Amino acid sequence: MKRVTSIITLTTLFLFAIFLPASAQVKDWTVAIFLNADNNLDPFGVEDQSEMARVGSNASLNIVTLIDRERGPAQINFIEKNSINKIKDMGELDMGDYRELVKFARFIKENYPAKHYCFTIWNHGSGWKNKKVNSIFRGISYDDSSNNHITNAQLGLATAEIAKILGQKVDILNMDACLMQMVEVGHAVKDNVRFMVASEELEPGKGAPYDDILKGVKKGMTPAAFATNWVNAFAKSYTGGSQGHDESTQSAVDMSKFGAMVDAINGLAKAVMSGKYSADVKAALATTQKFDSPENIDMIHFTEQLKARLSSNESIKTACDKLLTASKAAVINSKNTGYTTKDAKGIAIYLPASFRVEAKYRSLCFAKENMWDEMIDTLLKRDIAASIVSDIRAGSLDELRHLVAATAENPESADLYRYVLRELNYEMYTENALPESLADEFKVLFTQLTAATRR
Repeated sequence: MKRVTSIITLTTLFLFAIFLPASAQVKDWTVAIFLNADNNLDPFGVEDQSEMARVGSNASLNIVTLIDRERGPAQINFIEKNSINKIKDMGELDMGDYRELVKFARFIKENYPAKHYCFTIWNHGSGWKNKKVNSIFRGISYDDSSNNHITNAQLGLATAEIAKILGQKVDILNMDACLMQMVEVGHAVKDNVRFMVASEELEPGKGAPYDDILKGVKKGMTPAAFATNWVNAFAKSYTGGSQGHDESTQSAVDMSKFGAMVDAINGLAKAVMSGKYSADVKAALATTQKFDSPENIDMIHFTEQLKARLSSNESIKTACDKLLTASKAAVINSKNTGYTTKDAKGIAIYLPASFRVEAKYRSLCFAKENMWDEMIDTLLKRDIAASIVSDIRAGSLDELRHLVAATAENPESADLYRYVLRELNYEMYTENALPESLADEFKVLFTQLTAATRR
């Protein structure tokens, strides 16, 4: 009886294997592209699907797109060699709603299971900011029909849900979009993703060369090898390759090393906050690689510049060395093409030259959980105090007058005012730096600034 049962079971499994749809068989990789072309990038979306079809799915690879075009409904396509096959009509979708990305992931898991998954979010991108704040774009997947987009926080929610659906972390999160390879973005997805592949700078309109990338995907390829292949193929395509010559950046970050990198970021923040380094940081920033949003700086290049400037300062040097070691371990591959991006080394971070932190930045999980914004605040306080002291030593009270006048509009800056008062008290009285001709007005301004700290 057991023998008969075993024969029946084996026969059933054999027949199941024969009639199981090829798409539902577990392959090595499924590459799923959330292709939001409901905007002015629409022609490039069509072109990119054609690039995918030059390679097509095979015995070890699924290529699936969810494409929403500028003036048309969305659909899911299964990409085969020289063929783009519509699998499902989706109607009009809000591709700026992160829940649509999650739904797409559920469809992928149910219909195109694999050992490894690469999810690409294809669209405009802009780091961490909201599109409507100061007319500066930060986020991804902008949908012109809904005027919606996926925020940094929602990207974290989406990847957490997707990891649950898949029963594993997302092997590769690729953002075929601008300005997304940032510490702040990585922090939002670090617990749900194995590797993040993206650009620090604006991407050329043609974006990723999908044919070049996908033809490099081999049976048994590891996620690290996949991420490395993506970066190499991307850069090669813009150095006289399939997409000509253009400025570009592309890098892959190992998210298992992300936590150590963030610890080192905090270490550098503490070291900078321990002394008066605002002038040195400004000087380092002046020669640091910046991107289309100038407050986005290459973190590795900045750290190298700061270390070179303060090489005799053991505390800063040690903190810089630790961050360089950690960040270079996390960035497993980084390529740039063109002169203006020559110092891009793989991951950006927010550091405005004005040292004035935008309010929305403080709402990010990265800012709440780490000391980077506190460091920038400290740099601002010390920069303002140094400017006022220098101005007074030169025989002018203009800088102090401006600060006192600003107290009416910025009463929340009491911590800044207290710091300036301490510096002025020390420099003007203990160090006797106050010119006698300014003494009377200085006392009045000093008293007004003191009053501002008590409001």
